[in-house]
Amino acid sequence: MSAGYAQRLSDYPNKGECGLPENYDSKRAFSNKMDKLAQLIKQSKYTVVLTGAGISTSAGIPDFRGPAGIWTKEQQDRKRKRKMERTKQQPPVATNTTNTAKDTPPLNEQHHHDDLANGRKRKKRETTNPDEGQKFISFENALPTYTHRALAHLVSHPPPHQTSDEGGDATAPRTYLHHVVTQNVDGLHRKSKLPRKKMSVLHGCIFTEICDTCRTEHVSKREIQSIGLKHTGRDCTLGGSPAGSCPGKLKDTLLDWEDDLPEIDWAQAQAECSKADLVLCLGTSLRIEPAAGLVEYPKAGATTPEDEGGDDKRKGKRRKKVKNESKLGYAIVNLQQTPYDARAALVVRGKVDDVMKELMQRLGYGNDWEATGEC
Repeated sequence: MSAGYAQRLSDYPNKGECGLPENYDSKRAFSNKMDKLAQLIKQSKYTVVLTGAGISTSAGIPDFRGPAGIWTKEQQDRKRKRKMERTKQQPPVATNTTNTAKDTPPLNEQHHHDDLANGRKRKKRETTNPDEGQKFISFENALPTYTHRALAHLVSHPPPHQTSDEGGDATAPRTYLHHVVTQNVDGLHRKSKLPRKKMSVLHGCIFTEICDTCRTEHVSKREIQSIGLKHTGRDCTLGGSPAGSCPGKLKDTLLDWEDDLPEIDWAQAQAECSKADLVLCLGTSLRIEPAAGLVEYPKAGATTPEDEGGDDKRKGKRRKKVKNESKLGYAIVNLQQTPYDARAALVVRGKVDDVMKELMQRLGYGNDWEATGEC
Protein backbone atom coordinates (compact mmCIF):
# COMPACT_ATOMS: atom_id res chain seq x y z
CA MET A 1 0.00 0.00 0.00
CA SER A 2 1.05 3.66 -0.11
CA ALA A 3 2.74 3.37 3.31
CA GLY A 4 5.28 1.07 1.67
CA TYR A 5 5.78 3.57 -1.13
CA ALA A 6 6.21 6.39 1.40
CA GLN A 7 8.82 4.39 3.31
CA ARG A 8 10.87 4.06 0.12
CA LEU A 9 11.09 7.84 -0.24
CA SER A 10 14.30 9.39 1.04
CA ASP A 11 14.09 11.34 4.28
CA TYR A 12 12.74 14.82 3.71
CA PRO A 13 11.70 17.06 6.61
CA ASN A 14 9.71 19.74 4.73
CA LYS A 15 6.51 17.82 3.99
CA GLY A 16 4.24 20.75 4.70
CA GLU A 17 1.53 21.08 7.30
CA CYS A 18 -0.04 17.76 8.20
CA GLY A 19 -3.04 16.74 10.28
CA LEU A 20 -5.16 19.85 9.74
CA PRO A 21 -8.79 19.36 10.81
CA GLU A 22 -11.28 18.22 8.21
CA ASN A 23 -14.43 20.29 7.77
CA TYR A 24 -17.74 19.67 6.03
CA ASP A 25 -20.11 22.19 4.48
CA SER A 26 -23.63 22.24 5.85
CA LYS A 27 -26.21 20.40 3.76
CA ARG A 28 -27.62 23.67 2.42
CA ALA A 29 -24.21 25.21 1.68
CA PHE A 30 -23.09 21.98 -0.02
CA SER A 31 -26.13 21.98 -2.31
CA ASN A 32 -25.64 25.63 -3.24
CA LYS A 33 -21.96 25.06 -3.96
CA MET A 34 -22.74 22.06 -6.13
CA ASP A 35 -25.09 24.22 -8.19
CA LYS A 36 -22.31 26.77 -8.63
CA LEU A 37 -19.71 24.12 -9.49
CA ALA A 38 -21.96 22.62 -12.16
CA GLN A 39 -22.52 26.13 -13.54
CA LEU A 40 -18.77 26.79 -13.69
CA ILE A 41 -18.14 23.54 -15.56
CA LYS A 42 -20.95 24.22 -18.04
CA GLN A 43 -19.62 27.73 -18.57
CA SER A 44 -16.06 26.54 -19.10
CA LYS A 45 -15.13 25.67 -22.66
CA TYR A 46 -12.04 23.76 -21.54
CA THR A 47 -11.73 22.11 -18.12
CA VAL A 48 -8.75 20.35 -16.54
CA VAL A 49 -8.86 18.35 -13.30
CA LEU A 50 -5.91 18.17 -10.88
CA THR A 51 -6.13 15.13 -8.59
CA GLY A 52 -4.43 14.25 -5.32
CA ALA A 53 -4.38 11.42 -2.79
CA GLY A 54 -7.81 12.34 -1.43
CA ILE A 55 -9.59 10.79 -4.40
CA SER A 56 -8.16 7.35 -3.57
CA THR A 57 -8.91 7.06 0.16
CA SER A 58 -12.29 5.43 -0.51
CA ALA A 59 -10.41 2.76 -2.48
CA GLY A 60 -8.52 1.85 0.69
CA ILE A 61 -5.35 3.82 -0.03
CA PRO A 62 -4.38 6.27 2.75
CA ASP A 63 -3.58 9.88 2.00
CA PHE A 64 -0.54 11.72 3.33
CA ARG A 65 -1.63 14.84 5.24
CA GLY A 66 -5.13 13.98 6.47
CA PRO A 67 -5.87 13.32 10.16
CA ALA A 68 -5.03 9.64 9.56
CA GLY A 69 -2.49 10.37 6.81
CA ILE A 70 0.86 8.62 6.50
CA TRP A 71 2.94 11.74 7.11
CA THR A 72 0.58 12.95 9.83
CA LYS A 73 1.11 9.73 11.78
CA GLU A 74 4.82 9.92 11.06
CA GLN A 75 4.99 13.40 12.61
CA GLN A 76 2.88 12.28 15.58
CA ASP A 77 5.19 9.31 16.19
CA ARG A 78 8.25 11.56 16.12
CA LYS A 79 6.69 13.96 18.63
CA ARG A 80 5.80 11.03 20.87
CA LYS A 81 9.35 9.69 20.76
CA ARG A 82 10.83 13.11 21.53
CA LYS A 83 8.48 13.49 24.48
CA MET A 84 9.46 10.07 25.82
CA GLU A 85 13.16 10.91 25.47
CA ARG A 86 12.67 14.18 27.36
CA THR A 87 10.81 12.32 30.10
CA LYS A 88 13.65 9.81 30.48
CA GLN A 89 16.19 12.63 30.77
CA GLN A 90 14.31 14.41 33.58
CA PRO A 91 15.82 13.90 37.07
CA PRO A 92 13.69 11.91 39.54
CA VAL A 93 11.31 14.01 41.62
CA ALA A 94 12.23 14.13 45.28
CA THR A 95 9.41 13.34 47.70
CA ASN A 96 8.78 16.05 50.29
CA THR A 97 7.00 14.37 53.16
CA THR A 98 6.44 17.66 55.00
CA ASN A 99 4.01 19.34 52.64
CA THR A 100 2.81 18.13 49.22
CA ALA A 101 3.05 14.37 49.64
CA LYS A 102 -0.72 14.07 50.06
CA ASP A 103 -1.48 16.29 47.07
CA THR A 104 1.01 14.96 44.52
CA PRO A 105 0.70 11.32 43.40
CA PRO A 106 3.87 9.27 42.88
CA LEU A 107 5.55 9.74 39.48
CA ASN A 108 4.49 6.35 38.12
CA GLU A 109 0.88 6.98 39.19
CA GLN A 110 0.97 10.43 37.58
CA HIS A 111 2.11 8.85 34.29
CA HIS A 112 -0.68 6.28 34.61
CA HIS A 113 -3.28 9.05 34.88
CA ASP A 114 -1.68 10.91 31.94
CA ASP A 115 -1.79 7.77 29.83
CA LEU A 116 -5.47 7.27 30.64
CA ALA A 117 -6.22 10.89 29.69
CA ASN A 118 -4.26 10.60 26.46
CA GLY A 119 -6.04 7.35 25.72
CA ARG A 120 -9.41 9.05 26.12
CA LYS A 121 -8.34 11.87 23.80
CA ARG A 122 -7.04 9.37 21.27
CA LYS A 123 -10.24 7.32 21.42
CA LYS A 124 -12.38 10.42 20.93
CA ARG A 125 -10.28 11.54 17.95
CA GLU A 126 -10.53 8.10 16.34
CA THR A 127 -14.28 7.94 16.85
CA THR A 128 -14.93 11.34 15.28
CA ASN A 129 -12.73 10.69 12.26
CA PRO A 130 -14.91 8.95 9.62
CA ASP A 131 -11.87 7.47 7.84
CA GLU A 132 -10.26 6.10 11.01
CA GLY A 133 -10.39 2.33 11.27
CA GLN A 134 -10.61 1.88 7.52
CA LYS A 135 -8.65 -1.13 6.31
CA PHE A 136 -5.99 -0.17 3.82
CA ILE A 137 -5.21 -2.48 0.94
CA SER A 138 -2.37 -2.92 -1.51
CA PHE A 139 -2.02 -0.91 -4.71
CA GLU A 140 -2.45 -4.15 -6.64
CA ASN A 141 -5.85 -4.90 -5.10
CA ALA A 142 -7.16 -1.34 -5.13
CA LEU A 143 -9.96 -0.57 -7.59
CA PRO A 144 -10.94 2.82 -9.08
CA THR A 145 -13.33 4.85 -6.96
CA TYR A 146 -16.53 6.51 -8.13
CA THR A 147 -14.48 9.65 -8.75
CA HIS A 148 -11.94 7.85 -10.95
CA ARG A 149 -14.71 6.24 -12.99
CA ALA A 150 -16.69 9.47 -13.31
CA LEU A 151 -13.65 11.43 -14.52
CA ALA A 152 -12.90 8.80 -17.18
CA HIS A 153 -16.54 8.99 -18.30
CA LEU A 154 -16.55 12.79 -18.44
CA VAL A 155 -13.43 12.81 -20.62
CA SER A 156 -14.89 10.40 -23.16
CA HIS A 157 -18.65 11.03 -23.14
CA PRO A 158 -20.56 14.24 -23.88
CA PRO A 159 -23.63 14.83 -21.74
CA PRO A 160 -26.78 12.93 -22.77
CA HIS A 161 -29.21 14.75 -25.08
CA GLN A 162 -26.62 17.41 -25.90
CA THR A 163 -28.02 20.03 -28.26
CA SER A 164 -26.15 21.67 -31.10
CA ASP A 165 -26.08 24.89 -29.09
CA GLU A 166 -24.20 23.15 -26.30
CA GLY A 167 -21.91 21.12 -28.45
CA GLY A 168 -21.48 23.22 -31.58
CA ASP A 169 -20.75 20.95 -34.52
CA ALA A 170 -22.89 17.84 -34.13
CA THR A 171 -20.02 15.72 -35.46
CA ALA A 172 -17.76 16.89 -32.64
CA PRO A 173 -19.88 16.89 -29.45
CA ARG A 174 -18.39 18.72 -26.52
CA THR A 175 -17.31 16.88 -23.39
CA TYR A 176 -17.22 18.63 -20.03
CA LEU A 177 -13.74 17.40 -19.09
CA HIS A 178 -10.70 17.54 -21.36
CA HIS A 179 -7.62 16.50 -19.38
CA VAL A 180 -6.56 15.10 -15.99
CA VAL A 181 -3.31 16.02 -14.23
CA THR A 182 -2.55 13.66 -11.37
CA GLN A 183 -0.03 13.69 -8.54
CA ASN A 184 -1.00 10.14 -7.57
CA VAL A 185 1.23 7.11 -8.08
CA ASP A 186 -1.46 4.45 -7.48
CA GLY A 187 -2.36 3.83 -11.14
CA LEU A 188 -6.11 4.04 -10.50
CA HIS A 189 -6.69 6.54 -13.32
CA ARG A 190 -5.20 4.03 -15.75
CA LYS A 191 -7.30 1.22 -14.23
CA SER A 192 -10.40 3.36 -14.80
CA LYS A 193 -9.60 3.30 -18.55
CA LEU A 194 -8.76 7.00 -18.68
CA PRO A 195 -6.81 7.37 -21.96
CA ARG A 196 -3.09 7.94 -21.39
CA LYS A 197 -3.09 10.85 -23.83
CA LYS A 198 -5.71 12.55 -21.66
CA MET A 199 -3.59 12.26 -18.54
CA SER A 200 -0.42 13.92 -17.23
CA VAL A 201 1.27 11.80 -14.54
CA LEU A 202 3.58 14.11 -12.59
CA HIS A 203 5.05 11.90 -9.88
CA GLY A 204 5.23 8.57 -11.65
CA CYS A 205 3.27 5.33 -11.26
CA ILE A 206 3.88 2.32 -9.05
CA PHE A 207 3.05 -0.01 -11.97
CA THR A 208 4.92 1.74 -14.79
CA GLU A 209 8.45 1.35 -16.09
CA ILE A 210 9.93 3.36 -18.94
CA CYS A 211 12.64 2.49 -21.46
CA ASP A 212 15.82 4.54 -21.10
CA THR A 213 16.27 4.50 -24.89
CA CYS A 214 12.92 4.71 -26.72
CA ARG A 215 10.89 6.09 -23.75
CA THR A 216 8.15 3.47 -24.26
CA GLU A 217 6.10 2.83 -21.11
CA HIS A 218 5.69 -0.74 -19.84
CA VAL A 219 2.74 -1.27 -17.50
CA SER A 220 2.83 -4.18 -15.06
CA LYS A 221 0.15 -5.76 -12.88
CA ARG A 222 2.70 -5.92 -10.07
CA GLU A 223 4.19 -3.07 -8.07
CA ILE A 224 7.58 -1.86 -9.23
CA GLN A 225 9.76 -2.16 -6.14
CA SER A 226 12.33 0.59 -6.83
CA ILE A 227 12.03 4.36 -6.65
CA GLY A 228 14.01 7.33 -7.93
CA LEU A 229 14.13 6.52 -11.68
CA LYS A 230 16.45 3.54 -11.17
CA HIS A 231 17.00 0.63 -13.53
CA THR A 232 14.82 -2.32 -12.59
CA GLY A 233 16.86 -5.05 -14.27
CA ARG A 234 14.31 -5.64 -17.03
CA ASP A 235 14.68 -5.09 -20.77
CA CYS A 236 12.47 -3.10 -23.13
CA THR A 237 10.11 -5.48 -24.96
CA LEU A 238 7.78 -3.03 -26.71
CA GLY A 239 9.92 -0.38 -28.42
CA GLY A 240 11.88 -0.31 -31.64
CA SER A 241 10.98 -1.22 -35.20
CA PRO A 242 9.95 -3.94 -35.40
CA ALA A 243 8.36 -3.85 -31.94
CA GLY A 244 10.53 -5.50 -29.35
CA SER A 245 13.83 -4.75 -31.07
CA CYS A 246 14.81 -1.83 -28.85
CA PRO A 247 17.96 -2.62 -26.84
CA GLY A 248 16.97 -0.28 -24.00
CA LYS A 249 16.73 -1.02 -20.29
CA LEU A 250 13.71 -0.26 -18.11
CA LYS A 251 13.64 2.22 -15.23
CA ASP A 252 10.97 2.89 -12.63
CA THR A 253 8.97 6.11 -13.00
CA LEU A 254 8.50 6.94 -9.31
CA LEU A 255 10.00 10.27 -8.29
CA ASP A 256 11.98 10.71 -5.12
CA TRP A 257 12.02 14.14 -3.46
CA GLU A 258 14.87 15.64 -5.45
CA ASP A 259 13.97 14.17 -8.85
CA ASP A 260 12.81 16.47 -11.65
CA LEU A 261 9.29 16.14 -12.95
CA PRO A 262 8.97 14.04 -16.13
CA GLU A 263 9.62 16.45 -18.98
CA ILE A 264 6.85 15.35 -21.35
CA ASP A 265 4.11 15.06 -18.72
CA TRP A 266 5.10 18.34 -17.04
CA ALA A 267 5.08 20.23 -20.35
CA GLN A 268 1.71 18.71 -21.22
CA ALA A 269 0.26 19.62 -17.81
CA GLN A 270 1.35 23.24 -18.20
CA ALA A 271 -0.01 23.46 -21.73
CA GLU A 272 -3.37 21.96 -20.74
CA CYS A 273 -3.79 24.18 -17.68
CA SER A 274 -2.81 27.27 -19.70
CA LYS A 275 -5.47 26.36 -22.24
CA ALA A 276 -8.11 25.75 -19.58
CA ASP A 277 -10.85 28.14 -18.54
CA LEU A 278 -11.24 26.18 -15.30
CA VAL A 279 -9.00 23.88 -13.23
CA LEU A 280 -10.90 21.68 -10.79
CA CYS A 281 -8.79 20.43 -7.87
CA LEU A 282 -10.00 17.19 -6.31
CA GLY A 283 -8.60 15.75 -3.08
CA THR A 284 -5.29 17.60 -3.09
CA SER A 285 -3.79 19.69 -0.30
CA LEU A 286 -1.99 21.82 -2.93
CA ARG A 287 1.21 21.85 -0.87
CA ILE A 288 3.62 20.27 -3.35
CA GLU A 289 5.20 22.64 -5.85
CA PRO A 290 5.44 23.14 -8.73
CA ALA A 291 2.32 20.99 -9.29
CA ALA A 292 0.15 23.13 -7.01
CA GLY A 293 0.98 26.27 -9.00
CA LEU A 294 -0.82 24.84 -12.02
CA VAL A 295 -4.13 25.97 -10.54
CA GLU A 296 -3.35 29.61 -11.29
CA TYR A 297 -2.57 29.12 -14.98
CA PRO A 298 -6.20 29.73 -16.08
CA LYS A 299 -6.60 33.03 -14.20
CA ALA A 300 -7.39 36.07 -16.33
CA GLY A 301 -4.12 37.75 -17.20
CA ALA A 302 -2.08 34.84 -15.83
CA THR A 303 1.32 33.99 -17.21
CA THR A 304 1.59 30.96 -19.47
CA PRO A 305 4.53 28.97 -20.91
CA GLU A 306 6.53 30.30 -23.80
CA ASP A 307 5.58 28.91 -27.22
CA GLU A 308 9.08 27.48 -27.58
CA GLY A 309 10.90 25.54 -24.92
CA GLY A 310 7.95 25.29 -22.50
CA ASP A 311 8.29 26.50 -18.94
CA ASP A 312 9.91 25.00 -15.90
CA LYS A 313 9.67 26.90 -12.63
CA ARG A 314 12.80 25.15 -11.41
CA LYS A 315 14.84 26.45 -14.34
CA GLY A 316 13.33 29.93 -14.26
CA LYS A 317 12.53 30.20 -17.94
CA ARG A 318 10.64 33.25 -19.16
CA ARG A 319 6.86 33.28 -19.32
CA LYS A 320 4.62 35.49 -21.40
CA LYS A 321 1.46 37.32 -20.41
CA VAL A 322 -1.92 36.32 -21.80
CA LYS A 323 -5.13 38.15 -21.06
CA ASN A 324 -8.39 36.28 -21.45
CA GLU A 325 -11.45 37.45 -19.58
CA SER A 326 -13.26 34.13 -20.21
CA LYS A 327 -10.93 32.44 -17.73
CA LEU A 328 -12.80 31.23 -14.66
CA GLY A 329 -9.84 30.34 -12.46
CA TYR A 330 -9.94 27.27 -10.26
CA ALA A 331 -12.24 25.43 -7.86
CA ILE A 332 -11.14 23.28 -4.91
CA VAL A 333 -12.80 20.21 -3.42
CA ASN A 334 -10.96 19.23 -0.24
CA LEU A 335 -11.85 18.64 3.40
CA GLN A 336 -8.80 20.52 4.67
CA GLN A 337 -7.70 24.07 4.05
CA THR A 338 -5.15 24.65 1.29
CA PRO A 339 -2.76 27.56 0.64
CA TYR A 340 -4.80 28.44 -2.47
CA ASP A 341 -8.29 28.69 -0.90
CA ALA A 342 -8.40 32.48 -0.72
CA ARG A 343 -8.08 32.99 -4.48
CA ALA A 344 -10.32 30.13 -5.59
CA ALA A 345 -13.55 30.74 -7.49
CA LEU A 346 -15.16 28.11 -5.26
CA VAL A 347 -14.13 25.93 -2.31
CA VAL A 348 -16.23 22.86 -1.47
CA ARG A 349 -15.78 21.04 1.84
CA GLY A 350 -17.01 17.53 1.21
CA LYS A 351 -15.91 14.03 0.27
CA VAL A 352 -14.83 13.85 -3.34
CA ASP A 353 -17.05 10.88 -4.19
CA ASP A 354 -20.09 12.71 -2.78
CA VAL A 355 -19.23 15.78 -4.82
CA MET A 356 -18.83 13.80 -8.03
CA LYS A 357 -22.16 11.99 -7.52
CA GLU A 358 -23.96 15.30 -7.16
CA LEU A 359 -22.03 16.77 -10.07
CA MET A 360 -22.91 13.92 -12.44
CA GLN A 361 -26.56 14.53 -11.62
CA ARG A 362 -26.36 18.25 -12.27
CA LEU A 363 -24.44 17.77 -15.52
CA GLY A 364 -27.22 15.56 -16.87
CA TYR A 365 -25.67 12.09 -16.56
CA GLY A 366 -28.04 10.89 -13.83
CA ASN A 367 -27.41 7.90 -11.60
CA ASP A 368 -27.27 5.17 -14.22
CA TRP A 369 -24.43 6.39 -16.44
CA GLU A 370 -22.38 3.33 -15.46
CA ALA A 371 -25.16 0.95 -16.46
CA THR A 372 -24.09 1.23 -20.11
CA GLY A 373 -20.91 -0.69 -19.26
CA GLU A 374 -18.80 2.14 -20.66
CA CYS A 375 -16.33 4.24 -18.73
